[in-house]
Amino acid sequence: MKTNVILKAVVIVAVVMASVMNFSASASNPTNYVKNEEVTNGLITAKTIFRNEDGYLFRHLRYTYTYDNENRIISKEASKWDNSKEAWTPYFKLNVIYSDNEVELNYACWNSKSSTYDDNKQKTVYELNDTNAVLMLASTK
Repeated sequence: MKTNVILKAVVIVAVVMASVMNFSASASNPTNYVKNEEVTNGLITAKTIFRNEDGYLFRHLRYTYTYDNENRIISKEASKWDNSKEAWTPYFKLNVIYSDNEVELNYACWNSKSSTYDDNKQKTVYELNDTNAVLMLASTK
């Protein structure tokens, strides 16, 4: 009986210590992100994401947004920070096309060799009903 109690106590202590050690190991290297939004006339026109490492901020991603005359997003362009060039390099672009009963999204990755967005786009079409609820989703590459 005493052996069982001692064995259970040892197991509990080991589990607690392992949990504490795992928590402290994951807390020693956190990856936090900080964002900075640029707003024009109430619309977010750009968002920069910084990686926070031990209180130091490093550029990570930057998004720029374009809107139509109804304040709907028609373009979202992402760039990644290139440390060697010390410049933003294009990453992907998402174009949005609105019509009466559907919304079309076209996604293209940046091709650094040709310095253009790839022709091999991914396309997603959302068909909408009268209340703008999604009826159907179609996706192609």
